Amino acid sequence: MNSYKYFLYLLIITIGLSNNTCPIILIHGFLGWGRDEMANYYYWGGKQDYETQLNQLGYKVYSVSVGPISANWERAIEAFYQIKGGQLDYGSVRSDTLGIIQKPINKNYSGLYPLWNENNPIHIIGHSQGGQTAKMLEILLKKVFKNEDSPLLSESHNGWIKSITTISTPHNGSALVPIMLDIFPFTLSLAPWFGIIENKTINNLYNFDLDHWGLTKNPNETLNQFINKISNSNAIKPNNLCTWELTPTGAENFNLEYTESSNIYYFSFTTYATKQKKGSFQHEPDAALSLHLWPTALLMGSYDLYENNSWYENDGVVNSFSMSHPHNSNVISLTTKPQKGIWQSVSKLNIDHQGVIGHAVTEKEHNDIFVLYKEHCKLLYTLK
Repeated sequence: MNSYKYFLYLLIITIGLSNNTCPIILIHGFLGWGRDEMANYYYWGGKQDYETQLNQLGYKVYSVSVGPISANWERAIEAFYQIKGGQLDYGSVRSDTLGIIQKPINKNYSGLYPLWNENNPIHIIGHSQGGQTAKMLEILLKKVFKNEDSPLLSESHNGWIKSITTISTPHNGSALVPIMLDIFPFTLSLAPWFGIIENKTINNLYNFDLDHWGLTKNPNETLNQFINKISNSNAIKPNNLCTWELTPTGAENFNLEYTESSNIYYFSFTTYATKQKKGSFQHEPDAALSLHLWPTALLMGSYDLYENNSWYENDGVVNSFSMSHPHNSNVISLTTKPQKGIWQSVSKLNIDHQGVIGHAVTEKEHNDIFVLYKEHCKLLYTLK
């Protein structure tokens, strides 16, 4: 990873400084999981536990567990109630429109940080779709929604977020989604069918968190009845899950509704694990790419998107060109004192999409990656 300039910069601005101790909230990406899933294989760290390690260094770090294939509206609301506490409420308008359960009874939280308000804001770090979810949470906090009475949607909550950091986030979508939909158009509609597996061991290992769609099998319900229920559910429509928002077109539409706040710091990390082919603008895997991501990297490296050669570079899952900022916003390199209200590109890292969160890496690479998180948390605590 090429991050030495970033560390040198941090050394200059952080010596002796600590202006806040706001909690740092980690939001996982597409197909992610919570701390109590995957048999102690952590989303943030893999075989290591970055959250615990950062807490041991004196940072207040918490991770949320949101729907791994859900749309960003649901994911953002789940994050809000897990942080603040209370009965989860997806909102009456959206619930009526999609036919989902507005207040799932099993989602009432004590809160990771009940003190959260404008006087006690938070930092958010989101990986992959988690960065999109952070932006959606920002929208929901700022806006007042008519005909809603939930604590989140019925009033404005300005000043509740101090900073948003995105890592490998498809701010402008990923070409991998339309590629997969072209090749396997049914792929992203399969997840609701996993509800057929009534096995507590499997559910504890990984949960798709689709209870709000009413897809839990009732005790007196036959298998055929349950299959029919899934077949008739709006959950199997891709646009009702995360698929649409992860496409370049869907992300572009979302960005048109999104505006940065003048009182929030924005940071982004870009990852790449491909190199330009000789005699071509297209890309092929480099030495940093994990073997299991080669097929997707090759597809993305040769997929024509908008007839723009900048889209070929990728980290195996997301196009690097999409990661630094929403393309209808402005971005600067983080070479001066951090500024509010504008995206600041922190570093471009030669590592793949999963490696940057500690998956499929060596022990030495783990150490380098953790230093990256540690130093960025140090930066976040210097923000005024």
